[in-house]
Amino acid sequence: MKTSLEGEKVILVPYMKEHVPRYHAWMQDPAILQATASEPLTLDQEYEMQLSWVQDPLKQTFIVLDRELVVGDFIHGESRSEAMVGDVNIFMNDLDDPKLAEVEIMIAEQKRASNKLLAVRSSKRLRWN
Repeated sequence: MKTSLEGEKVILVPYMKEHVPRYHAWMQDPAILQATASEPLTLDQEYEMQLSWVQDPLKQTFIVLDRELVVGDFIHGESRSEAMVGDVNIFMNDLDDPKLAEVEIMIAEQKRASNKLLAVRSSKRLRWN
């Protein structure tokens, strides 16, 4: 998926291989691992995981960029790793109801999470019409 979503304070971009090193660094934090019910991965495993998310038709992952941290103009398709603050995972696992999805939001950068950019971690089930 190549779609980026722009909001007033954040930009959501697809999870790209350029994001993996910083994402991997976040996932070394025991508090983040506990909050996300995750196990620590090696950097190579993290690259494999990123690729699996890109290839899975029932999942979408976006990296959350803080608009204030984007240097220069944002161009769709760019990774903009310098502005990464978290991620959004969308799970479309209900085969009986394809318009239902579970959405998880994680803000890993504590300065941004405490700034009320978004909730530190949230999970919701949403229905599209």
